[in-house]
Amino acid sequence: MSSIDPRETIVEVLGGLVAMDPPPRAMDPELAPWHVLFEHGHNIVTALDTGDLGEDPSTEALRRRLLPAPVKMLERTGWRVVKGFVVARLPHDPTEGLIVPPEDEEYVQEPATSGGSALAVYEVGKPYPTRLPWQSGGVQITVTAKNVDFVLPLSGLSDPEVRAFRKGNAEFAIIAEDRYTLWLYRFTNPTSGNPAARGPGISWADAPWEYHRQALLGQPPAPPGDPGSTFPLQLVLVEADTGIVRGLRLLNPPVQFADAVRAAVARQAQRPNEIQRADAEIERLYARYPNSAALLPLATARFEALRDGTAGPRR
Repeated sequence: MSSIDPRETIVEVLGGLVAMDPPPRAMDPELAPWHVLFEHGHNIVTALDTGDLGEDPSTEALRRRLLPAPVKMLERTGWRVVKGFVVARLPHDPTEGLIVPPEDEEYVQEPATSGGSALAVYEVGKPYPTRLPWQSGGVQITVTAKNVDFVLPLSGLSDPEVRAFRKGNAEFAIIAEDRYTLWLYRFTNPTSGNPAARGPGISWADAPWEYHRQALLGQPPAPPGDPGSTFPLQLVLVEADTGIVRGLRLLNPPVQFADAVRAAVARQAQRPNEIQRADAEIERLYARYPNSAALLPLATARFEALRDGTAGPRR
């Protein structure tokens, strides 16, 4: 019996890329100790066998191959235990990474409430839990003390757009003013490498957020996370015509960006409720700039989350 400590190994190898979390349901005792949350999905930290691992790999070889794989994928394809590690042969592309069928994805999201007790389960291919009249491009941003929820509804989503949202480079910027914060965003696919991974993504677009407008909806805003730390930026892609969830992703913005968001929330909280003035200021801003990309030089803070899971400030 191996003396390897799954929790300790996960921290050493994957660092801040995954979140430790107890299994949400009953699962095989060989898998449960390796359960983590990755990009808001239930995963098992697995040593990937691409056919060249052999029957007696070294511990270091197994550590080098560790990656998060969906629980349902392991349960469907099977696994073996080698020297205490969960090992599995899974479909993998050098450019795209693990090839995960939608039916193998299993996501959770903590509700944006002050209590924040139960977990609401979101699944790709299933309806968004709250029935809303979705407007294509009408992003819904909810800021709480725990996280920022970013729900992006789009009509006629293509496969390259969904792939860019879920696995491509994600870029965010904010323009922080006294009465509003304008969020700018885009998701891009690679322009080289595996042709199947290419294709147009989601171009620069923007979404205004107003402290007092969110408060009117009965969801009191608060600066997310603690000063000098990151916070979860929870992304949900919804097919606007049907309300079906097409993609989910969890980002951890760099501290510089997170602090700028907190400062923007606190700044608006000190202002009186002037929603009409805020709306007028946003309209004047739009009138001066032809598109969202043209607004980028005004950004208070900006960051890019790369395909490999790292995130850092972008100037």
